[in-house]
Amino acid sequence: MQAPIDSTNGGQPQKRKYCRGSVTIGAEIRPVGGTKLRVQILDLSQTGFRIECFTYLSDGNAVFLTIPNFQQLESRIIWHTEWMYGCQFIQPLHASIYDHIVRTFPVLGVDQTKSLDGIVYGASAGSNWGAQR
Repeated sequence: MQAPIDSTNGGQPQKRKYCRGSVTIGAEIRPVGGTKLRVQILDLSQTGFRIECFTYLSDGNAVFLTIPNFQQLESRIIWHTEWMYGCQFIQPLHASIYDHIVRTFPVLGVDQTKSLDGIVYGASAGSNWGAQR
C-alpha cells in the first residue's frame, strides 16, 4: 500500500495512516476548565490537526475544538513549538466529515480567477490570522 499524499508537505508521500489537508479555519479551542481561545487551524487529518495559538498550552492537556457549524471535538495536545500546536482527536473524524470540512474551509491564498489578460491575481499565501469568510 502506498503512503498517503500529504498536501502540507508539497504533495510528498508521508508515513501516515491518514492524509493531512491544508485548511484555513478560524476556530476556538477550550482547555478543560479553561476559557475559549481563538486559534487558526492550518491543517487537518481524520486523527488530528495543527493550530496556531498565541496562548501557551501544555502538552498532554485535553482541549475541545470548535469549528464553525460543527459540534465540539475533544482532543489532546501532543506537541508544540512556540505558537504551533499539534493535537490528536480522541475519536477520529469520519471520512465524510473530514472531506466536508476540508472542502468547506480551503486554504486562503492565491485567487485562481484569471483576468482577461490571463494573469492570475490574488493575495499571497501565508498566515491569514483573523481573515473573515
